[in-house]
Amino acid sequence: MEAQYGLVRPAAWLALPVMSDNEAISVRSAGPDDVPAICAIVNHYIEHDTSNLRTQPQTEDEWARELAEFGRRFPWIVACEGPIVVGVAYAKPWNPRGAYAWTAESTVYIADGQTGKGVGSALYDRLLKLLEQMGFRSVMAGLTSPNPGSEALHDAFGYERVGTIRRAGYKFGTWYDVVLWQRELAEPEDPPRPTTPVEP
Repeated sequence: MEAQYGLVRPAAWLALPVMSDNEAISVRSAGPDDVPAICAIVNHYIEHDTSNLRTQPQTEDEWARELAEFGRRFPWIVACEGPIVVGVAYAKPWNPRGAYAWTAESTVYIADGQTGKGVGSALYDRLLKLLEQMGFRSVMAGLTSPNPGSEALHDAFGYERVGTIRRAGYKFGTWYDVVLWQRELAEPEDPPRPTTPVEP
Protein backbone atom coordinates (compact mmCIF):
# COMPACT_ATOMS: atom_id res chain seq x y z
CA MET A 1 0.00 0.00 0.00
CA GLU A 2 1.35 3.44 -0.91
CA ALA A 3 2.04 5.79 2.00
CA GLN A 4 -0.34 8.71 2.28
CA TYR A 5 1.04 12.24 2.54
CA GLY A 6 -1.34 14.69 4.16
CA LEU A 7 -0.48 18.29 5.01
CA VAL A 8 -0.32 19.86 8.43
CA ARG A 9 0.23 23.40 9.57
CA PRO A 10 3.84 24.49 10.12
CA ALA A 11 5.08 23.36 13.51
CA ALA A 12 6.77 25.84 15.85
CA TRP A 13 10.07 23.96 15.73
CA LEU A 14 10.23 24.45 11.95
CA ALA A 15 9.13 28.07 11.82
CA LEU A 16 11.60 29.42 14.38
CA PRO A 17 15.20 30.23 13.38
CA VAL A 18 17.85 28.04 14.98
CA MET A 19 21.30 29.39 15.81
CA SER A 20 24.40 27.36 15.08
CA ASP A 21 27.58 27.23 17.14
CA ASN A 22 28.56 30.24 15.07
CA GLU A 23 26.03 32.77 16.34
CA ALA A 24 26.16 34.63 13.03
CA ILE A 25 24.58 31.63 11.25
CA SER A 26 20.84 30.96 11.52
CA VAL A 27 18.84 28.14 9.96
CA ARG A 28 15.29 28.46 8.68
CA SER A 29 12.86 26.88 6.21
CA ALA A 30 13.54 27.52 2.54
CA GLY A 31 10.92 29.41 0.57
CA PRO A 32 10.37 30.55 -3.02
CA ASP A 33 12.40 33.73 -2.42
CA ASP A 34 15.46 31.56 -1.68
CA VAL A 35 15.42 29.83 -5.06
CA PRO A 36 17.90 32.19 -6.79
CA ALA A 37 20.43 31.78 -3.97
CA ILE A 38 19.99 27.99 -3.88
CA CYS A 39 20.42 27.82 -7.65
CA ALA A 40 23.60 29.92 -7.52
CA ILE A 41 25.10 27.88 -4.67
CA VAL A 42 24.54 24.53 -6.38
CA ASN A 43 25.51 25.75 -9.85
CA HIS A 44 28.93 26.68 -8.51
CA TYR A 45 29.53 22.99 -7.71
CA ILE A 46 28.09 21.85 -11.03
CA GLU A 47 30.38 24.17 -12.97
CA HIS A 48 33.58 23.94 -10.91
CA ASP A 49 33.54 20.80 -8.75
CA THR A 50 32.90 17.06 -8.81
CA SER A 51 30.78 16.86 -5.65
CA ASN A 52 27.83 17.31 -8.02
CA LEU A 53 28.08 15.12 -11.12
CA ARG A 54 25.67 17.15 -13.21
CA THR A 55 27.39 18.64 -16.24
CA GLN A 56 24.89 21.41 -17.07
CA PRO A 57 23.78 24.20 -14.69
CA GLN A 58 20.27 24.03 -13.30
CA THR A 59 17.76 26.81 -13.81
CA GLU A 60 15.81 28.69 -11.18
CA ASP A 61 12.62 27.26 -12.69
CA GLU A 62 13.90 23.73 -12.06
CA TRP A 63 14.63 24.56 -8.43
CA ALA A 64 11.26 26.25 -7.99
CA ARG A 65 9.53 23.10 -9.27
CA GLU A 66 11.57 20.85 -6.97
CA LEU A 67 10.86 23.01 -3.93
CA ALA A 68 7.14 23.01 -4.77
CA GLU A 69 7.11 19.23 -5.31
CA PHE A 70 9.25 18.04 -2.41
CA GLY A 71 9.15 20.91 0.08
CA ARG A 72 5.70 19.86 1.30
CA ARG A 73 6.79 16.33 2.23
CA PHE A 74 10.43 16.82 3.19
CA PRO A 75 12.48 19.47 5.00
CA TRP A 76 14.13 22.10 2.81
CA ILE A 77 16.20 24.53 4.86
CA VAL A 78 18.74 27.29 4.34
CA ALA A 79 21.52 28.69 6.50
CA CYS A 80 21.85 32.47 6.57
CA GLU A 81 24.53 34.89 7.68
CA GLY A 82 22.41 37.95 8.26
CA PRO A 83 20.16 38.21 5.19
CA ILE A 84 22.53 36.23 2.94
CA VAL A 85 21.85 32.56 2.20
CA VAL A 86 25.15 30.71 2.69
CA GLY A 87 24.02 27.09 2.52
CA VAL A 88 21.14 24.78 1.74
CA ALA A 89 20.13 21.29 2.87
CA TYR A 90 17.14 19.32 1.74
CA ALA A 91 15.66 15.85 1.55
CA LYS A 92 13.91 13.95 -1.21
CA PRO A 93 12.59 10.42 -1.65
CA TRP A 94 15.32 7.80 -1.74
CA ASN A 95 13.08 5.76 -4.02
CA PRO A 96 9.53 6.62 -5.15
CA ARG A 97 8.11 3.13 -4.47
CA GLY A 98 5.76 2.98 -1.52
CA ALA A 99 7.80 0.58 0.60
CA TYR A 100 10.63 3.12 0.73
CA ALA A 101 8.43 5.89 2.17
CA TRP A 102 10.40 5.92 5.46
CA THR A 103 13.81 6.39 3.83
CA ALA A 104 14.88 9.82 2.58
CA GLU A 105 17.90 11.08 0.67
CA SER A 106 19.76 14.06 2.12
CA THR A 107 21.83 16.72 0.36
CA VAL A 108 23.80 19.70 1.67
CA TYR A 109 25.65 22.48 -0.16
CA ILE A 110 27.64 25.36 1.30
CA ALA A 111 28.19 28.56 -0.67
CA ASP A 112 31.62 29.08 -2.17
CA GLY A 113 33.89 30.76 0.38
CA GLN A 114 31.64 29.89 3.34
CA THR A 115 33.19 26.59 4.45
CA GLY A 116 34.80 26.33 7.88
CA LYS A 117 32.08 28.38 9.60
CA GLY A 118 29.91 25.52 10.82
CA VAL A 119 27.33 26.02 8.08
CA GLY A 120 27.17 22.36 7.06
CA SER A 121 26.94 21.20 10.67
CA ALA A 122 24.14 23.66 11.46
CA LEU A 123 22.18 22.51 8.42
CA TYR A 124 22.61 18.78 8.98
CA ASP A 125 21.88 19.02 12.69
CA ARG A 126 18.53 20.61 11.85
CA LEU A 127 17.72 18.48 8.83
CA LEU A 128 18.26 15.17 10.61
CA LYS A 129 16.21 16.22 13.64
CA LEU A 130 13.35 17.26 11.36
CA LEU A 131 13.45 14.00 9.43
CA GLU A 132 13.31 11.97 12.62
CA GLN A 133 10.46 14.04 14.05
CA MET A 134 8.53 13.58 10.80
CA GLY A 135 8.79 9.80 11.16
CA PHE A 136 11.58 8.91 8.74
CA ARG A 137 13.60 5.90 9.90
CA SER A 138 16.61 6.12 7.62
CA VAL A 139 18.42 8.67 5.48
CA MET A 140 20.80 8.05 2.59
CA ALA A 141 23.45 10.20 0.91
CA GLY A 142 25.46 9.59 -2.24
CA LEU A 143 28.90 11.25 -2.21
CA THR A 144 31.30 11.55 -5.10
CA SER A 145 34.61 10.05 -4.00
CA PRO A 146 37.03 11.43 -3.07
CA ASN A 147 35.40 14.31 -1.18
CA PRO A 148 37.13 14.60 2.21
CA GLY A 149 35.10 17.54 3.51
CA SER A 150 31.72 15.98 2.81
CA GLU A 151 32.90 12.59 4.02
CA ALA A 152 34.00 14.13 7.34
CA LEU A 153 30.65 15.90 7.74
CA HIS A 154 28.63 12.74 7.13
CA ASP A 155 30.87 10.70 9.40
CA ALA A 156 30.45 13.30 12.18
CA PHE A 157 26.67 13.01 11.92
CA GLY A 158 26.59 9.24 12.24
CA TYR A 159 26.36 8.20 8.62
CA GLU A 160 28.08 4.94 7.73
CA ARG A 161 29.48 3.83 4.37
CA VAL A 162 27.26 1.07 3.03
CA GLY A 163 28.45 0.63 -0.54
CA THR A 164 30.32 1.98 -3.54
CA ILE A 165 29.19 2.40 -7.13
CA ARG A 166 32.51 2.21 -8.91
CA ARG A 167 33.27 4.65 -11.72
CA ALA A 168 29.67 5.83 -11.66
CA GLY A 169 30.25 9.23 -13.24
CA TYR A 170 32.62 10.89 -15.72
CA LYS A 171 33.36 14.59 -15.33
CA PHE A 172 36.29 16.88 -16.15
CA GLY A 173 38.10 14.01 -17.86
CA THR A 174 38.02 11.61 -14.90
CA TRP A 175 35.86 8.70 -13.71
CA TYR A 176 34.50 9.00 -10.15
CA ASP A 177 33.06 6.53 -7.68
CA VAL A 178 29.90 7.34 -5.76
CA VAL A 179 29.89 6.12 -2.16
CA LEU A 180 26.55 5.43 -0.50
CA TRP A 181 26.22 6.52 3.13
CA GLN A 182 23.35 5.71 5.50
CA ARG A 183 22.22 7.12 8.83
CA GLU A 184 19.56 5.24 10.78
CA LEU A 185 17.38 7.74 12.61
CA ALA A 186 15.33 5.52 14.90
CA GLU A 187 14.26 1.94 15.41
CA PRO A 188 11.62 1.06 12.81
CA GLU A 189 8.08 0.42 14.00
CA ASP A 190 6.09 -2.61 12.89
CA PRO A 191 3.90 -1.54 11.20
CA PRO A 192 5.29 1.97 10.64
CA ARG A 193 3.07 5.02 10.86
CA PRO A 194 2.98 7.28 7.79
CA THR A 195 5.53 10.08 7.81
CA THR A 196 4.10 13.46 8.73
CA PRO A 197 4.95 16.17 6.19
CA VAL A 198 5.18 19.81 7.13
CA GLU A 199 3.81 22.61 5.00
CA PRO A 200 6.48 25.29 4.44
